[in-house]
Amino acid sequence: MPLNTQPTLSQKEFRATAERLRVELAELDGIQGVGMELAMLGYDSIRILGSPGSEPLIFEVDKKANILLKVSCSPSTGPMADCIGVAVRSLIERMEGERREELLLEELGSNWESLDAIYEISADVLRYADVETALERLINRFTSLQEGMRTALFLTRSGRLKPIAGDATDTLDWVDLGGLEKPVGEGRAIVVSHITAETAPTGLAPWAWAQQVAAAPVTARLKVIGFLAAWRNDHNFEFDAPFSRLLEAITHQASMLLESDRLKRTMRENERWAQEIEIASSIQQSLLFGDPPTGLARFDMASFSAASQRIDGDFHDFLRHSNECVDVLVGDVMGKGIAAALLGAATKNQFLRAIASLAIQANTGAPSPEAIVNRAALGVVDQLIQLERFVTLCYARFDVGRSLLEFVDCGHTGILLYRKQTGETTFLRGEDLPIGIMPKFSCQQQSHRMMPGDTYLLFSDGVTETRNPAGDLFGEERLVECVVNWSSLGADILVDQIRKHAAAFGENRPQADDFTCIAVTIRVDEGPPPVAVWHEEFRCDLEELERMRRWMAAAATGVPSGGLGDVGCGQLELACTELFVNCIAHGDTGLCGGPIRMTATVYQNHMNVELRHDGIAFDPLSVPPPSFDGSRDGGFGTYIVFHCADELSYNRVGDTNVISISIIRKH
Repeated sequence: MPLNTQPTLSQKEFRATAERLRVELAELDGIQGVGMELAMLGYDSIRILGSPGSEPLIFEVDKKANILLKVSCSPSTGPMADCIGVAVRSLIERMEGERREELLLEELGSNWESLDAIYEISADVLRYADVETALERLINRFTSLQEGMRTALFLTRSGRLKPIAGDATDTLDWVDLGGLEKPVGEGRAIVVSHITAETAPTGLAPWAWAQQVAAAPVTARLKVIGFLAAWRNDHNFEFDAPFSRLLEAITHQASMLLESDRLKRTMRENERWAQEIEIASSIQQSLLFGDPPTGLARFDMASFSAASQRIDGDFHDFLRHSNECVDVLVGDVMGKGIAAALLGAATKNQFLRAIASLAIQANTGAPSPEAIVNRAALGVVDQLIQLERFVTLCYARFDVGRSLLEFVDCGHTGILLYRKQTGETTFLRGEDLPIGIMPKFSCQQQSHRMMPGDTYLLFSDGVTETRNPAGDLFGEERLVECVVNWSSLGADILVDQIRKHAAAFGENRPQADDFTCIAVTIRVDEGPPPVAVWHEEFRCDLEELERMRRWMAAAATGVPSGGLGDVGCGQLELACTELFVNCIAHGDTGLCGGPIRMTATVYQNHMNVELRHDGIAFDPLSVPPPSFDGSRDGGFGTYIVFHCADELSYNRVGDTNVISISIIRKH
């Protein structure tokens, strides 16, 4: 029979196979009198049972591994030979399946040459490889992408920058970096197209005489621990934005390798359960969860994620294209444990690579969510199918410049929309399957028009599947109620209230699944200049209440196209009445009655009212919700305000309380 010339199993694995066969075959009835040897090309045969005769029967039990079984039977046990051969084949196939399961995570990253799985070295490091060797492999692969490019990876050691891989030999200090020191130290990537006297490094830096240089930080647990530099001496070449994104993706991979190495060493120092908790916290916070962007022009974002007691596969990230356009990715890997966390990190990293790759190819504008998801899925779908796992996810682009939401929903929980202009709540869902269900994956993008005042919530099933002691689910209805009740206070307070309500529902028991929610609120007070501005002062007296209501109603009629409408006017009157009464109740009578100063700003489709009064600090946002069972007094007035206002804020300026509410015209 044809045999390979080299053994495919190590001698240790071959001996382990023989030992397991000896144990399991010894339990078969009628095995007495049977002689058996296991043979494999390149190694000495191993006797399993008895002594094979001079003319044994030979069974090929594993053609790929060239494993042969030699069986000698007495006349009385001759019929056992075929049964033994079948049993051995079945056992070896099962053992091979177990080995394949153990190695599939490594195989996720085995194709670095084709750049289909950038996380290959991470799997190696967790099981076998030295991290510095892995980093050297990573940097060498990156360097080979461009002819004439040179690179160097530096990591901090005792306060200095030690070269780990690439074209550098000297240890540097931060001051040696010249113009790279400040941005890299602050955690930002930088491209210097033309090195000048102001940006020139010291002569110790290997790019000291280069024409251009690019650098990106390597981080771990929110700290800069080094950087990767790339440089060229070509006058006719410049590092562009797509290259900068690719450079950041490589440093992100280096961070993953270093973090994986840290986790591996941690596992050796702790008991198994303590290891799981540490790995869950480190992987999910450092690698799986991104921070929402701040300083956006016309909308706000906030997120909250909490790992369960076991390691799970939730992940999310944010990609800021501009102050008016941000992508949000949220996903969940089926299963628990380290494997799920690694698959989550690997899947998220595939999205980073897909974005960089598509941006390089297109070179104009941001690639569509549909194109990004399809490209990222190509890198993981085959391996997920082999592992018999899948990933649900939602990739959403919030573009307030175009008032457009574009998203792809692959079997995830969808996006909860609360539209204040109509008071309606809707779950926006796609029809695509999770990644890993079918080998030929493709998805379709959904589009939705955004409106001022909209609130969008992306979440994991760990939110709605929170259970109370009776086994009831928190569910979508309670989640919708939280969004309706608290969205007027902004994204940060909304996600915090969802967390608190879900925890109270579950009576603060340990979570059974990861808990992730991301809130996006479109601001009300953005758009064209105001139509009119009204100012008025009122005495801090209940007798002024009716005059305030008439003044408010008159201002509301100034909203074009029929005012705020009956519903909007009713909400405005009720909210302002409660706030006006609160000003009287909490005003400082030592300040001559503390006049209440009100400003009504009228816009095309909404109205903003600001109340100012001097007195003791009183933040309505800090008032606990009312108790509807009568067990506690108070809180009903602020509860009414929260429900009526479409946007609400409080500030303390000196001795003055400043409360601002916005009401949108209802359709």
